[in-house]
Amino acid sequence: MRTLGSLLPRAHRPHSTTTTASDAAAAAFSSSSHTLHDYNRLLAVFARDGDGDAALRVLRRMSLSSPACAPTAASYASAMSALVKGGRPADAASLFDDMLANGVAPDRRAFSLLLHVYSSHLHLPEAAYAVLHWMTRLGLPPTSIDYTDVILSFCSAGRVADALQLLDEMRALNYPLTTYTFAPILKAFCDNADIQAADEVMRSMRRSGCLPDVVIYSIYVDGLCKMGDFDAVKRIIGESARNGWVPNAITYSTYIVGLCRFGYTMEALRQLEIVVAEGLQLTTIGLNILLAYVMQDIDIRAGKKLLERCQELGFVVDVFTYNTIMHHFCKQGKWRRVLKLFTELIKKSITPNVHTCTILIASLCRAGKFNFAKFVFSSKGFVANTVTCNVLIYEFYQAEKEDELGFLFTDVEAGKFAPNTVTYNTLVDCLARSGRASEAANLIWQINDACPMEPLGRLAYWFVRTGNTHKALRLFDDIQIKGLGLDSRIFANVIKAFCRMGPTECSDMSQLCSVLDRMLGIG
Repeated sequence: MRTLGSLLPRAHRPHSTTTTASDAAAAAFSSSSHTLHDYNRLLAVFARDGDGDAALRVLRRMSLSSPACAPTAASYASAMSALVKGGRPADAASLFDDMLANGVAPDRRAFSLLLHVYSSHLHLPEAAYAVLHWMTRLGLPPTSIDYTDVILSFCSAGRVADALQLLDEMRALNYPLTTYTFAPILKAFCDNADIQAADEVMRSMRRSGCLPDVVIYSIYVDGLCKMGDFDAVKRIIGESARNGWVPNAITYSTYIVGLCRFGYTMEALRQLEIVVAEGLQLTTIGLNILLAYVMQDIDIRAGKKLLERCQELGFVVDVFTYNTIMHHFCKQGKWRRVLKLFTELIKKSITPNVHTCTILIASLCRAGKFNFAKFVFSSKGFVANTVTCNVLIYEFYQAEKEDELGFLFTDVEAGKFAPNTVTYNTLVDCLARSGRASEAANLIWQINDACPMEPLGRLAYWFVRTGNTHKALRLFDDIQIKGLGLDSRIFANVIKAFCRMGPTECSDMSQLCSVLDRMLGIG
């Protein structure tokens, strides 16, 4: 069983030099004689704080102390817990191997932690399953929570048959079956729109004496919505009182989102009235999706009124809600509405994110408010990234104001933004459209890192599209001289360009044949 550790790279454990709250606790723990109980109490603190480095230092100190203070299974379990909470599950699994190597027999808690690491963090259901039976062989029967952990792991990996086998094993061992045990299996079937199998899971629950609750029914409703069977959803919700459960915000949010995705936006709004009458709120995600569909399928004003009403009712509105509405106003060219919403968001102490600021920038540029856009971009506290940078490049080039982009390229040169493939694609497109394809070629060849192939493909597209096929052939030669291969991205763009030209524009068949020969490796 020690071979389980070989599934993982043995992670390096750095020595931390930063003073933390956990380090302060360790410093207060003087070097004078202490008992095993004292050490374990300190490890429990580090486990609570997720300070893996401090926990490992304590383990090392215990190993160098008197035999009476040597690390026990409880000591190792606390250190493993600290590593897991600190986002280092692979290190926790490696520490379990260290415990075995040092002759310490794991206790139930250590085994359960290892099982949880394999199932929920490292996504190795086979390893988690092996731990399950290892525990049984050592006389440490796993709990129903351990079994549920492995069932969830198998379902997440798409191995529902293995999960069902574990469920049968739990029944044979007379383990109590809870809704948490059945939930991942039901969700797996519902995600695959296999309602027949989901129905069988529900019947199996009842036979086992485990009555479905609101969590189970909400998962089941989601499956029905994926199938578009809204009549069944109505029936299920209508019979809820008789079946001993009460629909909650998640149930209704799932139903409303399902209706929207099938084009029943007006019915979704009617269901919202029921939600309000029941004194419930939509989930934030549900509200955002409903808003998006209302503005798309009805109109933007209806979306704005819906937002205002939900705010009056005390619904939780977040930055994504505002982004949804701002995006639709931006598409409609209503920059003043976008700016008003942005101001409203700030007043409500909702922190804008990168997407919010990018929408605002794009809206101002499309309205021709380039100086305003530059002012906003340069404002203190403005959140931007490479996407914002790409939007600015595209909009300024479209408006033939590329000479005004000095402020942006200064930031790029200063390392505030790292141009990506989309940036270079955008620049190539903008330069080529304005008849400056040669400048685009110079730009690509000046990239310090390995030249990205996609911008080269875009350049080849524009050479062919503008009737300069000979330049495309020369580009092929340059690519090969640079030691780069002509791959599918290059040829896909060339084919697209010829298709766009059509038979009337593509009059020189010899050039077309030359390109085809190069693509086939003949020329």
